[in-house]
Amino acid sequence: MSARSAARSARIGVTLAAALLMAAVPRSASAQGAGDVESARVLFVQGAKLAKQGRWEEARALYSRSLQIKAAPLTRYSLGVAQKETGHLAEALASFRAFLAEPPTPTTTPYVGPAREAIAALEGRIGRATIAVKPAAIDGLTLALDGRPLRAAPDQPIELDPGAHEIVASAPGFRAAAARFSVGAGGSVEVPIALARATTGTERASVASGGLPPVVDAADASSSRALPVVVLGVGGALFAGGAVLGLSGVKQAGDARSSTGADAGAARAKGIVGDVLGGVGLATLGVGLYLLLNEPAPSTTKAGAVTPWLSASGAGLELRL
Repeated sequence: MSARSAARSARIGVTLAAALLMAAVPRSASAQGAGDVESARVLFVQGAKLAKQGRWEEARALYSRSLQIKAAPLTRYSLGVAQKETGHLAEALASFRAFLAEPPTPTTTPYVGPAREAIAALEGRIGRATIAVKPAAIDGLTLALDGRPLRAAPDQPIELDPGAHEIVASAPGFRAAAARFSVGAGGSVEVPIALARATTGTERASVASGGLPPVVDAADASSSRALPVVVLGVGGALFAGGAVLGLSGVKQAGDARSSTGADAGAARAKGIVGDVLGGVGLATLGVGLYLLLNEPAPSTTKAGAVTPWLSASGAGLELRL
């Protein structure tokens, strides 16, 4: 049977399933109240009407609600059809497999063939991903795919819809890590994701409570005052050099034989250069003193770099230490 014929059979099956379910589901059940069974029946019938109109997204929602109230095989089959029609291929595959896992009955037997055909078609359209978590064998590891808990074990292929996805891994004593990837129809990918250990117990407690862990840097206190000290040192050296040069010029001028000779000219040049250096040194000392007096009190903690992120699984902050 062609894919088009299989799809047509599946759609027809949804309509037939509505009538069969009304006859197959009893009005009361020992494990469930009559009200629950009736609510599931009403939701199923409403979903079947919407499916007949081609309103598959609304039908899918009603079938899902009905199945949560009462796990009926025909409801599961009908949900698989609606999931397939709305592009939720991996979920549809799981629904059809669960339907076939139920013991067949006269009511469900007509749908066994269409369910098998749907499974064969879907297995060639979905993507597969293997999540490789490092380090391996982490106690308490949890995975979330696109914001929903993932119950599959790491290193085991998972079936998912083609397109872009996000996997988030977390475990006690480790910082959560996320990886984004894409997979094509019928394709498979391996997604590596590495968890880094939390550096300190304080940081782990802070992250667990939703805060940002402090990063202690002992060099911060001294580095914050490095610039004023350097500026003061340069200013002092310039002032001392100017003073020495100026005194040398004064002595040379005193030893000169005349006020117009070469010795006197050199002495005056030394004096001018000494005055300039001394003035620059005093100004530099003033700048250094100003910086030193206005430097804020050093802090022993520094926050890590924080980057906001947004994805299909929600929003949050990423901390880079």
